[in-house]
Amino acid sequence: MKTPQFILYTFLLGVLILGQSNSQPSTILWNQERKLSWDDFQGQPNYNFEDISALTSSGIVHYKSCEDGKIAYRVQAYFEKKYSWVKQEAYTDHHLQHEQIHFDITELYARKLRKALSKRDYKCGQEAEFDEFVGTFLRKWQKAQIEYDLYSHYSMRPKKQKEWEYRIAMELSVYKKFN
Repeated sequence: MKTPQFILYTFLLGVLILGQSNSQPSTILWNQERKLSWDDFQGQPNYNFEDISALTSSGIVHYKSCEDGKIAYRVQAYFEKKYSWVKQEAYTDHHLQHEQIHFDITELYARKLRKALSKRDYKCGQEAEFDEFVGTFLRKWQKAQIEYDLYSHYSMRPKKQKEWEYRIAMELSVYKKFN
């Protein structure tokens, strides 16, 4: 039996995916075949951030329901077009790859979360414990995003960025069955 909370999350995910426009969604769900393009960065650049030339707004959406006495869930990595932006000087393949890696890190942590949840058994009534567990992974994902920017110096160290690109690609392949 599906709870009203599940219906609400499903509706909100639908709004998130479809966006405000009928012609083009404002959100992209992570897909191995679909790489980001500069056309996806539709937000207005923030010139208060002098050291940042582009920004990827991505996230991990999760929703849950109660089915047959257990918590059923869905986890998805997404990219928000209207909150992602690029400054004129950053329209390069190198900068675009930097932003793609941010999105790939988001997918990696969505996969890690799916794997971890597959090993746990939450019963209906344990929603708080479920949310706390998910929150732990979301904090790890945010920390990885910061580490990537610091390590690559916001794309200014191409060799370090390449190392992360390779590392994330390898980890995505390790967690392939959780996509």
